[in-house]
Amino acid sequence: MNCEICGAFEENLLKVEVEGALMNLCKSCSKYGKVIEFNTSTNNKQLKQYKSERQLKYNYLEVMKNALEEKKLSINEVANNLKCSPKDLKKIFLGDILPDNDITAKIEKVLNISLYELDYVSDVNSAIDSNKLSFGDVVDIKRIKK
Repeated sequence: MNCEICGAFEENLLKVEVEGALMNLCKSCSKYGKVIEFNTSTNNKQLKQYKSERQLKYNYLEVMKNALEEKKLSINEVANNLKCSPKDLKKIFLGDILPDNDITAKIEKVLNISLYELDYVSDVNSAIDSNKLSFGDVVDIKRIKK
C-alpha cells in the first residue's frame, strides 16, 4: 500500500490521525499525527486477486431499443412485465435517467439482452495508477519550531 503523504510503498502502514483526518502513513510520516492503530499486511491479503467491474455498455440505449423492435413490444408491455411504472421506463429508454442494477437485470431478462460489459482487471495492484498523486505531492509540509 502507498503512504498517503509521501507516496512510499510499504507492506505495513500505520493508521494515523493528522489534524482530524485518518490517514494510512508510513513510519517516517507517522510523526505528523497521532498513531491510532497498526495496519498489518493481512489487509492486502483480503483484496481479491481478480476483480470484475460491471459497467453499462456505451450503446445500451440502442441495444434496448433494438430489442424492443425485434420483440415487437411496447414500453407499456415491458413495464407491466417489470412491474414498474411506464413513465420511469420511458425515461430510462430515452436516456434521461440511468437504470439501477435491479431494473437493468429485469430488462436484460425480459428482452434477452446484455447491457453490461465486464471489465476484468487481472491484478489489483497493477491497476493502481503509478502517476497518482499522494497527499505529500500536493501539500508542502512545514515543521513548527518549538
